[in-house]
Amino acid sequence: MAEKRYILIDKKVVQLDATFDFDIYYPQGEEMALLLEKESVVEQHHLVASYNQKALYISQKDQSSYKIFHEKYLQSLKDSFELFEDKTATIYSNATDIMNTLFENPDTLGNYEETKEVVNDLVHTILDDHFAIKSLMKIATHDYYTHTHSLNVTVYSLSLGAFIGLSDADLSRLGESALLHDLGKSKVPSEIINKNGRLTPEEFEIMKAHPDLGYEIAQNMGIKDKHILAGIRYHQEKMSGEGYPLGLKGTKIPLFARIIGLCDVFDAITSKRSYKEAMSTFDALSLIKNKMHEHVDNELLAKMIQMFHK
Repeated sequence: MAEKRYILIDKKVVQLDATFDFDIYYPQGEEMALLLEKESVVEQHHLVASYNQKALYISQKDQSSYKIFHEKYLQSLKDSFELFEDKTATIYSNATDIMNTLFENPDTLGNYEETKEVVNDLVHTILDDHFAIKSLMKIATHDYYTHTHSLNVTVYSLSLGAFIGLSDADLSRLGESALLHDLGKSKVPSEIINKNGRLTPEEFEIMKAHPDLGYEIAQNMGIKDKHILAGIRYHQEKMSGEGYPLGLKGTKIPLFARIIGLCDVFDAITSKRSYKEAMSTFDALSLIKNKMHEHVDNELLAKMIQMFHK
């Protein structure tokens, strides 16, 4: 029997007296426990239980039903957001759902069109006068999954891009590149992607193919912009020249790739994995500055430190 798979959902949909045509689960150890059975009415104890969970899930088979429900839910909220953070949380949750679908079906053009809407929403969020990256970090999912990692890297990349003064048009291109930067991992065996611990040399060689695989997928999607493509293909290059796929060095690495590469490292360090705890923002930036300074663009790192300080 095939293993049952689950999809992260927006916790805010669980409201008093609501009903759903899908079951809702929460993680309990290495298993999933049922929070609310389909067609059940949300009562106070369900609400309390949902508040106490970091994340809620549905079965993958219910994804279509949830998507229809969530679109109606977003529409009902469209004109009634009272707090900027509420709006940001909803955008982040919706983007997570879209990214999950994209990684499952990377060659579907319709999914790519939805990612452009995600980027547009995030750009407008980050350019809003109320935006503070530390507020968004409270909303972001810090358990490491490929699709949520890509979304977090996009948030950090756009924030850094805005901080250094990129134009709105460049921010849109940067956001698209960051959102798709790990898409090639959809073609890498899941046992390598999800391995607990260090990869063997043979496994690492397979993993090293993901930037080129992502570059090919992006081209097949119809992406022609050289800056977007460069961010996807070269985000694993290092300033020392020890990265891959081409071993580019210094400023020969395109700007988008340098931004995404730095944000990629930052999110990996500040995310929880099965074999390590998440590191704080301060400790992560200190580690990058003191131990990884030969790998990243130090001018961008200095700007990132200033960004978080402000």
